[in-house]
Amino acid sequence: MPSKGKKISVTVVALAAVGVAGFLVLTSPWMWSATHDIPDIESAKGEADLDNGRRIFVASDCATCHATTGQESDEQLGGGMVLDTAFGKFHMPNISPDPEHGIGGWSLAEFDRALREGVGPGGPWPDGKNLYPAFPYTSYVRMAPEDVRDLYAYMMALPESDKVVPDHELKFPYNLRRGIGVWRLAFLNDKSTQEIGVSTDSLPEGVDHEQFEKGRYLVESAGHCVECHSPRTFMGNVPGDMRYAGGENPEGTGYFPNITPDETGIGFWSAASIANYLHTGISPIGRKAGGDMAEVIENTSQLPWEDVQAMAVYLNHLPAIDNPAPGMPEPNRTEEVVMLDNVVDNRPPLPTSKPQKIDVGERIYVAGTKSLYLSADASRGENEDGKLLGGASLEVLDRKDDRLKFEITGWQPANSPMVIYQEKGQRVIMAALGDDAIEATQRGETETDPDTDQLWRPVTLQAWSDVGDVNVDLDALWSYSKNAYQTSCSSCHTLPAKEHYTANQWVGTLKSMERFTTFSDDEYRLILAYLQNHSSDLSPDQTGKPVPKHASEGVPQ
Repeated sequence: MPSKGKKISVTVVALAAVGVAGFLVLTSPWMWSATHDIPDIESAKGEADLDNGRRIFVASDCATCHATTGQESDEQLGGGMVLDTAFGKFHMPNISPDPEHGIGGWSLAEFDRALREGVGPGGPWPDGKNLYPAFPYTSYVRMAPEDVRDLYAYMMALPESDKVVPDHELKFPYNLRRGIGVWRLAFLNDKSTQEIGVSTDSLPEGVDHEQFEKGRYLVESAGHCVECHSPRTFMGNVPGDMRYAGGENPEGTGYFPNITPDETGIGFWSAASIANYLHTGISPIGRKAGGDMAEVIENTSQLPWEDVQAMAVYLNHLPAIDNPAPGMPEPNRTEEVVMLDNVVDNRPPLPTSKPQKIDVGERIYVAGTKSLYLSADASRGENEDGKLLGGASLEVLDRKDDRLKFEITGWQPANSPMVIYQEKGQRVIMAALGDDAIEATQRGETETDPDTDQLWRPVTLQAWSDVGDVNVDLDALWSYSKNAYQTSCSSCHTLPAKEHYTANQWVGTLKSMERFTTFSDDEYRLILAYLQNHSSDLSPDQTGKPVPKHASEGVPQ
């Protein structure tokens, strides 16, 4: 009869065996496959499309992580990049078609299992090798079998690389690769793209559902945008209610921004702005993508325009999440102007020429509001006869010390003798006149504007002003104004679609902008003058140049 101690030993061994068996079963890569169902790769019928394979390759940003370090080609996939995270160092592997050091020995089924299930071939167990979710199979799981087939065929046609990449250097317990099987069971979601995100039933009227679904597929699968632009828990998964709301980068050295359509995200970006950003890397405020996003743009810029448009439409209709970046304040939703404690005024000064550069016969352009006088001897600041406004064009007729005699030519509405416009029908006012200046203005014959039936008269005025706040270089004036526009106004005033015309939507009022900008009157007028002189609704005889077909060819977006 067995002793009591032997019985206990047998029980402990049995329990240990059951525990080990349970662990091996629970962590087995087969377990996820047995409990989830995604479209089988065998359902992809027909020949592979290499052009589509290239499209999926750039949409998936494969080269961003796996390109051979030290060279620029996105078709050399020898790997070598190191991702230093809180879990340890990930060494991006060689995924070239080299059969020994890359994935050239993988079958389509093995490639598909790695891409969509996070399980690679090989390893110490016959059920495969769990892959770390630093590889974004949590998004790739939603890729269509046909796209996986085409991507595989394209990658197998790329150059081989014999570069040897070391194994990951991860901290305990993250270095226990087998345990990722439990993570996959908990967090690898096999929902299709149609089951992720916004229901099409809640979309605003006018949104193209087919375009929206195309964008959803690209963003939620190959594009894997959620993987970077979301926070993560201590387990490394993305919380479902914070998708796309921004989060810390893996290295812990920066922050990926909130890209939901909230004020703390990119709510002020139109779909056209997003598409333009993915295509060019230029944001609505004129800033160029940098860091990791610059590498992403290298890929999205190669996608067909219809793809980036579709992605933009989808991103533009994500659920808005209020999640300011670290150190950023909550949006000011009141009508009161609130200045931050750490505000810094780094605006460049108005673009002006040195007084000694201005001489008789020069064509000069007003940068800052100036008083005009009918006499060279009038006292400055007193008894002025009018104002010259930003963008006004003047011809210098005479100079006495720091006083300039100038001639301004333009147009007046027949019933408004107190202002001088640059052109008939334009909203660029070059000068506002007092009573004496009105009397001194020379007027030509009244003309009828054929577009509006308004009555206009050509006018000329000779007067005096000081030599300050003017520039002899019109390009310098427009460059200043363009930069001010691109770093502020274009955040909101971006065309809703590439095909739309400007139709003078630029013009607003200074008062209504006080909540959003700290422009001085002079800066604002220069911006208006710039936009009015570059908008596509000007006729050829006004600009001397052919009219752009679309605003994106005239005013920079």
